[in-house]
Amino acid sequence: MGIAFAILGILVVGAVVGSAINFGGVFLGIPIVFLFIGAVIGKEQMERQQRILRLKRFRREARAQKVDFIPADKRTLTRTDKRTV
Repeated sequence: MGIAFAILGILVVGAVVGSAINFGGVFLGIPIVFLFIGAVIGKEQMERQQRILRLKRFRREARAQKVDFIPADKRTLTRTDKRTV
């Protein structure tokens, strides 16, 4: 709702400035509104892209890594595997 008021305010200010410059300048506010809308959409897209990159980085860091077990670890693992529950 706040964005709607901001767009309407920019449109009115653009119309007033445009009217002061030229009587047909009411349409000067329309490009200003388009620039504002583009900036808002661009900001949201950048935030979304940053979230995606953070998630990809998290997944890459959380991947399983190969571990070399020492003989004691291997003995422990084989004993655990042979146990019946």
